[in-house]
Amino acid sequence: METVLDCIPCFQVQALRAARAAGASEQTQTQVLREVMRTVLEADWGDTPVDLGMPVHQMVREITGVDDPFADDKRQATEAALSHLPELRRRIAEAHDPLRMAVRIAIAGNIIDLGALEHFDLNATLERVSVIDFAIDHCEALHASLEDADSVLLFADNAGEIVFDRLLLETIAERWDPRITLVVKSGPFINDATAEDVRASGLDAIDRLAVREVSNGDDGATPIYASEEIDRWIAEHDLTIAKGQANYEALSERKDVFFLLMAKCPCVAKSIGVDVGDIILRHGRR
Repeated sequence: METVLDCIPCFQVQALRAARAAGASEQTQTQVLREVMRTVLEADWGDTPVDLGMPVHQMVREITGVDDPFADDKRQATEAALSHLPELRRRIAEAHDPLRMAVRIAIAGNIIDLGALEHFDLNATLERVSVIDFAIDHCEALHASLEDADSVLLFADNAGEIVFDRLLLETIAERWDPRITLVVKSGPFINDATAEDVRASGLDAIDRLAVREVSNGDDGATPIYASEEIDRWIAEHDLTIAKGQANYEALSERKDVFFLLMAKCPCVAKSIGVDVGDIILRHGRR
């Protein structure tokens, strides 16, 4: 998905929110916004939103001197998500179609997105997503692909959210037992999941699960999802799942990826052809 004009002011909003989360003074917040405007002005607007967003948040970290502005939010989100595990495991176990229920729960976790939302209601979202219809529903294709998959690659999105991804991966592991690779950020980027969040969420307890890291932008290597390394990771696995809006933005042109997300941004919703608030399980560009 290419950057659209509406993304440009959104970068400013994200940067200001991150600077305030870092406890920056008003003077420092002003400096952040000025530098972000300069960075975005000089960027290639033909890149994906996530690739433009990387240097924006790198700038916030550098100017504020706070490596992880959303550290407390991530920790609280993980704790809140873990408190739901017993009940959600029961729902999956009792469901007529455990995989579909696990997918719903994983998508509900996508509400924990501080890049798109400043506030959200996790409990209400879990209840709503458990019963509403999918705007795009390729669950049968996912089920069929899992039958033939010896390996699964999942691009994770946010801290807290990955607790719900854990339930999906546990469901897949119990039924099909593939080798699983989880991709997270190499360091802090908004509230995206890192290897530290993987451990806090208990995903490292899943058998045959490995973790790989994709750049958070600090090394200046952009666009990160267009690299040969990412191509190789996808080629090395029988099935690829991309969680959330940012991974959709980065990988949307691929035909060989299952996208699981809730549309929270009007631009992403328009790109997919759905409404804001819809839930999506889409196989590639089908």
